[in-house]
Amino acid sequence: LFFFFPRPTPVSNLITRYGFQEHLLYSVLEELVNTGRLKGTVIGGRQDKAVFVPDIYARTQSNWVDSFFKQNGYLEFDALYRLGIPDPAGYIKKRYKSTQLLFLRAACVGQEIVDQVEASVEEAISSGNWIDVATLLPSSLSVEDVGILLQQVMRSLNKNSSDLVFTDTIVVSEKFLSSCADLFSDMMQQKAEKEMKNNPVNIITEEDLKQVSGLENSYANKKDKKDERRKKATEGSGSVRGGGGGNAREIKIKKTKKKGRKDADSDEESQATSTGRNKQPEFPFMSQEEIQDVLKTRMQDCPEELITELAEHLIRPLTKTYQEVVRSVFTSSTSSSGASRRQTMKDLQEEFSNLYNNVRLFEKGTKHFTDETQTNLTKHLLKTVCTDITNLIFNFLASDSMMTTENYSTITSEVRTKILGKLPEDTKGPLTKLHTSLNGKSVEDFLSCLDSAVDICGIMVKKGDKKKERQVLFQHRQALIEQLKVTEDPALVLHLTSVLLFQFSTHCMLHAPGRSVPQIINFLSGKIPEDQHSLLVKYQGLVVKQLISQTRKTEHGDGDTTDNLEEEEGTDTIRKELQEITTAIKDLVLRPRKSSVTEE
Repeated sequence: LFFFFPRPTPVSNLITRYGFQEHLLYSVLEELVNTGRLKGTVIGGRQDKAVFVPDIYARTQSNWVDSFFKQNGYLEFDALYRLGIPDPAGYIKKRYKSTQLLFLRAACVGQEIVDQVEASVEEAISSGNWIDVATLLPSSLSVEDVGILLQQVMRSLNKNSSDLVFTDTIVVSEKFLSSCADLFSDMMQQKAEKEMKNNPVNIITEEDLKQVSGLENSYANKKDKKDERRKKATEGSGSVRGGGGGNAREIKIKKTKKKGRKDADSDEESQATSTGRNKQPEFPFMSQEEIQDVLKTRMQDCPEELITELAEHLIRPLTKTYQEVVRSVFTSSTSSSGASRRQTMKDLQEEFSNLYNNVRLFEKGTKHFTDETQTNLTKHLLKTVCTDITNLIFNFLASDSMMTTENYSTITSEVRTKILGKLPEDTKGPLTKLHTSLNGKSVEDFLSCLDSAVDICGIMVKKGDKKKERQVLFQHRQALIEQLKVTEDPALVLHLTSVLLFQFSTHCMLHAPGRSVPQIINFLSGKIPEDQHSLLVKYQGLVVKQLISQTRKTEHGDGDTTDNLEEEEGTDTIRKELQEITTAIKDLVLRPRKSSVTEE
């Protein structure tokens, strides 16, 4: 019966089909095979899975295996299993004992394929390129098997596969990775310069960096609105920055050691005692999606899967490099503008002195008013000049942590709050009180908080003398007069003239918003000749009428109705009257004036 089987046949099938006794059949079969009367072998012994394999089939099978391996250099376990080989790996090891093979999950490959992959990978690494080894191997090999083969090749080349292998099958050279990173060099420089220019204070922590997703900077819009409000508040208000001139107080900046910082070499202690002050902020560069977009544009021959993993690999080193670029730009910008913005001893001394003395002199002016008017003038002083001196101090302290800005006037209340969060506790307390005092109603309270703050900062203030105060008054008056000479805006003419007449009458500087002009004019009654005061009141009435007319025109728009024509005629009349009187109003200050009632 066995002579007629051309292919492997399970012995159990014959026992079932013909009813042979199992023990007897195995004994006869072994005898026939051992005596050579039956050409074949029994694989599996006397087990249920025993298979009789005819020699002719085994030879044909072996010839096919040898031929396939010789032509292709690899063998798939599944193909051998389909040929009737139940243990492909064992069969291959037994048949190719002296051949060097690499066994994978579902196949084995010869040394020729391994050498080919190794040579291609080595060439890609040395040439600074990348290669997908899957394109060098049979398509029937799984991604898992390609990955195992690649790991073996990388080990033989002494390369760290975790850094150079992407998507399991692509080898990327270090030179290629560097060239990818270099694509972002110019972008880093431009973004860093823009960061320093646009951000009033750069405070981005590591917690912010964890949410790297292309943060939108809304500061630009806030800055425009802030500048517009500041312009309206200060235009013609009688405030001229830098008017302190020769009345600058002597300031000494001393470098003081932080409390509790006893050992400069102890990183742990210095970090604990100066939390926030010395902590370097993190600046997000690009999100992973943005990096992918750049790589897609510049590396069009790379597959999308490689682009994705490259972006994931590059985001951290790019962000780290960007920190250094930002710090470099910050250092160069602060050093290049050191004479004007970096708070050296001389710079801080002059700027602080001018602002401090202006606050003192402006406060004297507010004392001539009572009740609501004095309160409004005080609030205006706190919101403008006092805020400037506060921002100056905050900017000085923030510079230690790379959080400074070239123009401290752009620092908002929100930014000051952020800076406070970065300062050490011994500094935060006095600075918080100073920040809060800006929302109060007392300049004295502000100055008290200011004294405590400058002590913490190491700034020592020495009071000025009467001679320097007179010098400041003169410089301030001349600055307002020059502004009055060139302006033709009736509202601003009225504002400047009123403030100047106040200073002539009281010998005090006044920093006032436009809404306080009527109260200033009322105050001047009895302080200047009656004819001058009457002219001033008349001019005030015309300015008010003009403003009301302009408001109505804005609300109702242009038209040809009778009412609109009458309003237009009335507006023209007011404008002509203002033009006629403007010169006379200016002359109250610009021409040699009569002595005021109160002035000697």
